[in-house]
Amino acid sequence: MRRFLCLLSLCWGLSYCLSPKNEKLDAEWEAWKTTYGKNYSEKEESFRRQVWEKNLKLINDHNRLFKEGKKSYFMGMNQFGDMTDKEFESRLNLRIAPVRTRRNYTFKRRIYYRLPKSVDWRTHGYVTPIRNQGECGACWAFSTIGSLEGQLFRKTGRLVELSKQMLIDCSGYYTCMGGSLTGALDFIRRYGVVSERCYPYMNGQNWWCYRRQCPFVRIRDYVTLPSGDERALMQAVATVGPVAVAIHAPPSFRYYQGGPYIEPRCRLSYMSNMNHALLVVGYGPLERSKYEEFGLQAYMHKDNKFWIAKNSWGEQWGDRGYIYIPKDRYNQCGIASNANYPIL
Repeated sequence: MRRFLCLLSLCWGLSYCLSPKNEKLDAEWEAWKTTYGKNYSEKEESFRRQVWEKNLKLINDHNRLFKEGKKSYFMGMNQFGDMTDKEFESRLNLRIAPVRTRRNYTFKRRIYYRLPKSVDWRTHGYVTPIRNQGECGACWAFSTIGSLEGQLFRKTGRLVELSKQMLIDCSGYYTCMGGSLTGALDFIRRYGVVSERCYPYMNGQNWWCYRRQCPFVRIRDYVTLPSGDERALMQAVATVGPVAVAIHAPPSFRYYQGGPYIEPRCRLSYMSNMNHALLVVGYGPLERSKYEEFGLQAYMHKDNKFWIAKNSWGEQWGDRGYIYIPKDRYNQCGIASNANYPIL
């Protein structure tokens, strides 16, 4: 019977078939399920428990290296704890538009050394609260909308949360199965987008597009920055506001909890590896208070320069929803490879 059950569970992953559970973790497992509202069938629970234990060990092993000063960032268990690497990767479905269709509005360079050493648009009212995209692969919509919200605040002085759901339902080709930053901007340029209040997010996709009679925002055009150019990204963030970017997110990214994300497995600039979208809301030296909070020493990154990026996985992920990606470190994670912002 046991052999038969193991054969059946091959569909859940052969590496987990014969792994016994650690009974010492029973209370922690139950608490994690309660925190994230997890409910499984009996067979699936056995598999998910083993995946969770494997991921917990990965996190604990990494954090031991962090405490020894061998890693710059630390991890934490979160809502992705019961997912295999392949399952997680399948949810990262960012699409990169072909080069021939990407627009490149006139971009005038400024003198690099005259730009401010640090910028954080959160402190100036440009950034809406952290949201959680849930199981819908809509990072492309959250990132694009975040950049537009910043530009709308810059023009009107009012911070209005705009609709991600409208992009998912109405843009046609781009859905919960993935999308494109420039494709989203093209849609907004043609049709506009309404407020979140008018067309709220539902953590999924409607099979039709609601055409509600609400005020909408439309853009004149958008800028695609020179690929891989961190100075161009710095200028845009400093002088314009939050910028939507594509990155490569390796498996460790899902458990990031704080500290400078210096990760060798985070590919630098290969467009084919871009699988997730973020919103760069600032840059600059990491505040000393953050080093004290994280238990870090400044020598862990000699230049102490970082991009401050907003994610869409809720406040329980990262540093209350944000991540610090090293700046001017050979385009870490490809953060400057596909960067865009709208023009109102």
